[in-house]
Amino acid sequence: MKIVFFVCLLFIPLLLSCSNCKETSLNKEITTTQDQKNPTSIVQNISIVTARIESIVFNSDTDYKIKATVLTVEEKSDKPSIAVPGNEYLLQPKFYYDNNELVVNDVNESLKKLSKMEKGKTFKAEISLENQKGWFIQKVLSE
Repeated sequence: MKIVFFVCLLFIPLLLSCSNCKETSLNKEITTTQDQKNPTSIVQNISIVTARIESIVFNSDTDYKIKATVLTVEEKSDKPSIAVPGNEYLLQPKFYYDNNELVVNDVNESLKKLSKMEKGKTFKAEISLENQKGWFIQKVLSE
């Protein structure tokens, strides 16, 4: 009889504590679901920079990379800027294609011209960082 009484005393608190765990888990799920009602908007990071060309690895008009030092960064309130003046970046052009054909437009033409610039020259451009892909030149603003 003492053993049954002892076992009951031991298991009753354990059972009660488990029922409290279920309530806590349920409350966490409700809180998480409520927090997800207002999703965060995603904004592409664009930095408007003036940069100096350190070197160009040129394969073709549409396949090249520029090692450049950012000289200045323009701050815009509507677009976050993550480029830092004084830092060196490896930039690649972001050409526009349609069905694997290069689109003929001003953006692509200015990106082609940029590949022909010499070391030490400066240019102004919109650049962005794409997760796990690196830095891209979105648009050349001036050469």
